[in-house]
Amino acid sequence: MRRLLHASFVVAVLLLACTHAGAADGAGRGDPDPDSDSDEEPRLAAGYWTRGLAGGWGHAWKHGVPGYGKTESDVRFGAFHPQLGRFVTDHLELYGEATLMVYGQRIRAVSAGVAGLGGRYHAWRDRSWTPYVVGIAGLLWTSLDVPEIDRVFNYQLVYGVGVRVVPPRGPGLLVELRNHHISNAGTAGENLGLNAVTVIAGVQWVLR
Repeated sequence: MRRLLHASFVVAVLLLACTHAGAADGAGRGDPDPDSDSDEEPRLAAGYWTRGLAGGWGHAWKHGVPGYGKTESDVRFGAFHPQLGRFVTDHLELYGEATLMVYGQRIRAVSAGVAGLGGRYHAWRDRSWTPYVVGIAGLLWTSLDVPEIDRVFNYQLVYGVGVRVVPPRGPGLLVELRNHHISNAGTAGENLGLNAVTVIAGVQWVLR
């Protein structure tokens, strides 16, 4: 019995020594320690800058707010939005975008402007994708001649939801469903306002 206990003790000591030596050797080679925190940078974090380019398609509808139920014109357009942003918290990105909309079908016109005050709030920061909510406002020039628009220079208001794909490196993707509202905030005419449901998709770079 003593010999068995002695042999067991010797084996246990040898195993412990081998395990310790293997761990030290792995640390020397730069192997990751399973008990340590990952050195990988978070997907989203305060201080990160973003760049993006998005495009999409929109169609006027009655259900946008403000101006619920007042949009009557059949307006359709393609949209183009270069974007620039910065994360001010791990979840909140403040950003702005340029606006170019080209109208087609029955109405031929263009709109151009800047939506410079906005933000996206992301649900997650450490996953390969995250849903978010978005809201942004700015100024817009338009050549649209429809009953809902009473002047050339107007305000634009955008809100919606989206999904963002955030890879560890390289460009990511976003898909967004938004309401785009144009009106003059009651400064001229009847000011019914024009609402359009818009789907956009784009490429985004997160600069860590």
